[in-house]
Amino acid sequence: MDRKIFLIALLIMGLILAGCKSDGVQEQTSGQEQAKIIGEVNGDKISQTEFDEHLKILKLFYEQQMWGGSQKLDESKDKETIEKLEEQTFKEMVMQKILWQHAKEQDIKISDSEIDKIMKQQDYKTFLEESGLDEKYFRQELKTQLLYGKLHDKVTGKTKVNDEEAKAYYEENISKYSEEGGIQISHILVATEKEARDILAKLNGGADFADLARQYSTCSSKEQGGDLGPVNEGSNLVPEFKEVALKLQPGELTKDPVKTQFGYHLIKAGDKKEAQTPSFEEVKNPVMADLKKEKKDKAFSDYLKNLEEKADIKDLRK
Repeated sequence: MDRKIFLIALLIMGLILAGCKSDGVQEQTSGQEQAKIIGEVNGDKISQTEFDEHLKILKLFYEQQMWGGSQKLDESKDKETIEKLEEQTFKEMVMQKILWQHAKEQDIKISDSEIDKIMKQQDYKTFLEESGLDEKYFRQELKTQLLYGKLHDKVTGKTKVNDEEAKAYYEENISKYSEEGGIQISHILVATEKEARDILAKLNGGADFADLARQYSTCSSKEQGGDLGPVNEGSNLVPEFKEVALKLQPGELTKDPVKTQFGYHLIKAGDKKEAQTPSFEEVKNPVMADLKKEKKDKAFSDYLKNLEEKADIKDLRK
C-alpha cells in the first residue's frame, strides 16, 4: 500500500466510527450552513457540510481502491455507486454522533497535542494538498480515530481468554496457523517489456535477484527482495503468473518476461516447502491474541449496535 492509500485508509477508520467535535457537540457554522441540516441523532444535528466532507473522503477512498486514483467517479455514469456511498455516508455520520455523545458521557477526550504528534509522523501536508481535503476537518478525523481506540479499550478492557477457549478456537481455525506448502517464488515487476528484458540480461549476467528487485520492482514485495512466499495451486494470483511460477524448478528463472494485467514479471523459484501444521502449544500465544481480539471486536460491535438501537435518529434529507 503506497503512502497516499495508507493515509486515506487511516482516515476512513476514523470516519466510519466517529464524530465531528472533540467536545461531543456539533460544529458551529455560518448561518447558511446552520440552516442546512440533513439529520439529527439524539438532538445533535448533522450538517450538509459535514456530510459533504465525509462523502468526499469515501469517494476518494473508492477511487483509490478501484483505479489507484487514476480515475474519478462520474456523476452520470457512476450514479448508482455514488448513491450507495451517500447512504453509507449518512449511516457513518449517525454512528459518528452516537460515539462522540457517549465519549462525552464517559469523559473521554483527545488533546490537540496528541494530534500534533501524529501529524508530525507523516507527510500530511502533501496529502492534504493532493486530495483537496480541509486540514481542520482532517485533524478532527484523526481525533476521531484516537477516540475510537480509547472507547474501544474502555469497553473491552476486561476481556479475557482461557486455555480451553483458545484450544477450541485453534481447532476451528487450524488452517490459519498452518504453513502452506508450495514453491518459494520471487518476482520483479516493471511496466514495460524492454525494462524487463534489460533486467533479465543483468540477472543472466550474475546480478543478485533480490538486489535488482529492490532497485527496479514496482510491487510492494520489493521490500522483501521480491519474495512472495510459497506459491501453490490455491494461491490467489493471476492465472498467467501462477501457471508459469508453478512450472519452475528450484533455482530456475523465467527465460522471458511474463505479461499480466499488472505489467511484466521476471519470476524466480526458490526451494520447495512442505505444508506444516504446528501444535497448539507452538502457536498458543498468537491463538490467544487472535481470539481475544475477536472477542473484543464482537463485544464492541454489540455495544455500538445497542447504542444505535437506543438512539433517536432522524433522516431529514427527504
